[in-house]
Amino acid sequence: MSRSKFIFLFIILLSSILRFTWLDHFPPSLYTDEVNQGYNAYSILLTGRDEHGVLLPVSLRSFGDWKPPLQTYLIIPFIYIFGLNETAVRLPSAILGVGTVILTYFLVKELLKNNLQVNKIALLTSFLLTISPWHILQSRAAMLVVVGLFFLELGILYFIKGVIKSRLMILSFLSFSLSIYSYYGLRVITPLTILILLITYKRQLTNLLKPLFLAFLISLILLLPLIFGFLKEKDVVFGRARTVSVFYERGVKLKQWELITQDGSFSSTVITRFFHNNLYMYGRNILQRFLSHFDGRYLFFNGDQAWPFQIPNMGILYLIESITFPAGLYFLYKAKFEQRNFIMLWFIIAIIPAAFTFMTPSSNRTFTMIVPLYILVGIGFFSILKIVKNILTISAILLYGLSFYYFLHQYIVLLPRYHADWWSYGWKETVEYTRNIENKYDNIVIPDINGMPYIYYLFYNQYDPGRFQKEAVRTYVADRFGFEHVEGFGKYLFPNDFDWDFTKKYNLQSNTIYVIPNQQAAVDTDYTKAIYYPDGKIAFKIFAYD
Repeated sequence: MSRSKFIFLFIILLSSILRFTWLDHFPPSLYTDEVNQGYNAYSILLTGRDEHGVLLPVSLRSFGDWKPPLQTYLIIPFIYIFGLNETAVRLPSAILGVGTVILTYFLVKELLKNNLQVNKIALLTSFLLTISPWHILQSRAAMLVVVGLFFLELGILYFIKGVIKSRLMILSFLSFSLSIYSYYGLRVITPLTILILLITYKRQLTNLLKPLFLAFLISLILLLPLIFGFLKEKDVVFGRARTVSVFYERGVKLKQWELITQDGSFSSTVITRFFHNNLYMYGRNILQRFLSHFDGRYLFFNGDQAWPFQIPNMGILYLIESITFPAGLYFLYKAKFEQRNFIMLWFIIAIIPAAFTFMTPSSNRTFTMIVPLYILVGIGFFSILKIVKNILTISAILLYGLSFYYFLHQYIVLLPRYHADWWSYGWKETVEYTRNIENKYDNIVIPDINGMPYIYYLFYNQYDPGRFQKEAVRTYVADRFGFEHVEGFGKYLFPNDFDWDFTKKYNLQSNTIYVIPNQQAAVDTDYTKAIYYPDGKIAFKIFAYD
């Protein structure tokens, strides 16, 4: 076996260990979206319908956010084999996370194939992606983006290879189609990527019009269910995009009103027309949100501040990559790497969907930029190692090693111990306890104020999907964030507007269990059972009244 193959196999083994080991414990609990996908996969497995009773859906209505369905379908065989549990839900992401590491090696060899050192750069890039905190975090959770990235990258790889072997174009467009069924952001990114590929390889494609047309036709046929679904319900394609977009959030409008008020009457003729109009205000806001993803605090120190995409006390990249990343940008053009423009355009368009939302910077919505980013990091690190002396080479490798150790400590020790609430910890334990005593009571009341609790009761009770589809009480009225709620099923009640203090004084029901988040019952000491976070703080208090 050659040295190169041995290193590549080692990378695959290491990436597998980092993504498969203790999937049921790290992250410390299933997040709400993971539970939702798991239960809907379970429902489709048993009944052919999702929780809403829709037969083989092309988009999962979910909580009103209309999730793309591919990951849920990929979970089904693992639930069939392993049962409805954490490992089964997370395995597709972990497998395709490893798959992305493998694809990246082959893709780098294609993109930089005219460089004499391409194999070393490809191995280094795959290795750095293997130990990337950003990639490990996403690969160990069922969060859609890993599945989407895998099929996008597979589509790119087959497209480039298809320029030589035309039959691979069909596999390329098949992969692109699957990426569109994977994640909403890719419904923007994938078409733009295809357009850039067509422009990049336009000369080579002049003799491939027939294979391209056939590939496009097959792709269109695969997307027909989504198109027909859109004709019935527009949210099938756009999901919750409306409620998370910058045009929905009132911050820009309020700022515009404030500036116009300050300008006075003159603003209506000159200043407002040129500076405070909608095009300028929204354009500036979108540009600022785009550029926020290059903020050093976000990249190297604080990371994503939205739950659950955080790693305690660090950014999404290692601090040493504040050197290797810009070095990669420099050497990408200095060394005139082949397809350097495609790499940069891929990097840029991966940020576009996130820039149009008001929750930025976002490591989840920009996840598809991780491959071109680590290609740059790999080029930068390799180029630096070629220049510096031995002692500096050892220092650079040592810094990466220390950074990786620091990440593992944050992820394996600190995250589950002190930040389990980021991952909705406590619901599994709460469901298990209430299940053991619920036969003695008529009702179980769980306020719907802490992450769609109904889905946890369905998942951990392995509640019969056919029965739930008949029993579920829903209004299908979205809240201001675009989410829809379940009011109850069976003996479980999930009031959305619930005041524990008022209930205790005026509306306490007998023969009822109340599951109350500790923030609503902090002063109460007469609880029947407390559910604790790993750090000893109380997550929920359970009150059982005969």
